Amino acid sequence: MAQRLRRLLLFVVPSFGYIGLRFLLNPLRMRLLTEMLSKELYGSLTLAVTTITFIAILSSLGGFEFLMRRLPGLPPSLQRGWLHLIWSRLALPGWLAAGTLAAVAKAAGWLPALSRVDLVLLWFALGLTSGLLYRVYFSLGCNDLVRVRAIQLFQNDLWFIPFVVLGAWAAAALTNALWVWTGWLVATAIGLRLWARLPKKRTRPEESFAAVLRYGVPLLPMVWGEVLFRLVDRYVLLGFSDIKTVAEYTLCMNMAMMVYVMGVSLLDLTAPPLYAERNRKAAGAAPGPTGEMRRLFSAMVRHVWGIGLPAGLAMCFFHEDVFRILSGPAFRDASRFLPWMAFIPLAYLSVTSTSRALLAMDRPRLVGGATLATALVNLGAAIVAAPRWGIVGVALASFCSMAALAVVLGWCLGWRSWLRRADLRPGAIAAASLACAAGFAVLKWGFPDLNAWFRLPAAGLVAAAALLGTRIFSPKDILASKDRPVQEMDSAN
Repeated sequence: MAQRLRRLLLFVVPSFGYIGLRFLLNPLRMRLLTEMLSKELYGSLTLAVTTITFIAILSSLGGFEFLMRRLPGLPPSLQRGWLHLIWSRLALPGWLAAGTLAAVAKAAGWLPALSRVDLVLLWFALGLTSGLLYRVYFSLGCNDLVRVRAIQLFQNDLWFIPFVVLGAWAAAALTNALWVWTGWLVATAIGLRLWARLPKKRTRPEESFAAVLRYGVPLLPMVWGEVLFRLVDRYVLLGFSDIKTVAEYTLCMNMAMMVYVMGVSLLDLTAPPLYAERNRKAAGAAPGPTGEMRRLFSAMVRHVWGIGLPAGLAMCFFHEDVFRILSGPAFRDASRFLPWMAFIPLAYLSVTSTSRALLAMDRPRLVGGATLATALVNLGAAIVAAPRWGIVGVALASFCSMAALAVVLGWCLGWRSWLRRADLRPGAIAAASLACAAGFAVLKWGFPDLNAWFRLPAAGLVAAAALLGTRIFSPKDILASKDRPVQEMDSAN
């Protein structure tokens, strides 16, 4: 009984507790930053943060995915051995190479908007971001969600705190803002080293570093495609418009992608058990998923659609209320763009869940090739749409391209063989979505004068009642897993 209670707490706190905390912190961060920073500085800072994050992902050469795919079920000492090997052979050389390229680009006059101090700060931020991301994926591979959430909380959610403390000085210029952000990453890395110690014993893997490259390099098209999807839209808008337009687009996308963050947090609970179940599958067994893999994947899809549909509806109904609460006055005229991005997170989450199933079946080339090809199509569509329709055109290009990718990957995976109706519960998803739509319509048009601070919490209660009443989410989805890597990691420390 005590063991079951412990596992239930390890499910609830790092998953729903963390999601709830992010839903408090993300709106607070957006509201404070959009009130403190000008549109130009907000656009420049968020573009820098996003760019550095995706450079870190690119320079990993698939090392992040390798850790999450290969570590589940391994002894703690061997898990640490893989991390050390990747750090020394991949992360450090990649960081040094990025610094060299930045210095060459600056000397050639290609980065006139950035000073030398800005570039040095961004380079240090790249190294810190990369190191923290490796620890996130290492902890995911070890199924240590408490540490995953702690790192993500400080790295992604709390970095606005020093901006509030330093006030006008932090908001005076981009260089000042970069000092603040980089300093926060340093503090986060130091705190992680003091608290989340790695296993004392380290076993060198029998396989060479080439095993990482054999797994990771075929994933590079997928990584490049994801970067194109998540980053190039901002640069396309910057090319055809200005940094203020980028700021408005970024704020809308950040609001919409809160749904994606919530969904990925749930997928992080089911992906490691899915990989572990694949690793346990006996050699020579029948091709295709096992019953446990089908159960886990069906739960993943149910969570994705159970979150994505109601949240997208909420953004369509209440986009003006969302901006009244989450943004400063200077940004509120951008609320009209939010409905055009409302269902982009659902498309992203559908791709993510299907990609993880394909990666579990060791089909990285398929995932990578399809992602990169679709991202290039999206880039072309954005370039065509941006001059005429601006933010709306770029948003529609992103949604249509990502939705098409989800369909292609699902067809290649063979959804019929992977989805189990009893675990997917499509009727419950439809009922929850219809209940949310009806409740939102009543709040929108039945109470037109209701204050946003009352309307949005009421909408949240409607959604919570619909999702819990239809049992879209259940702790049994995780507690029924056969995987036990958390216990191994705890005993090692």
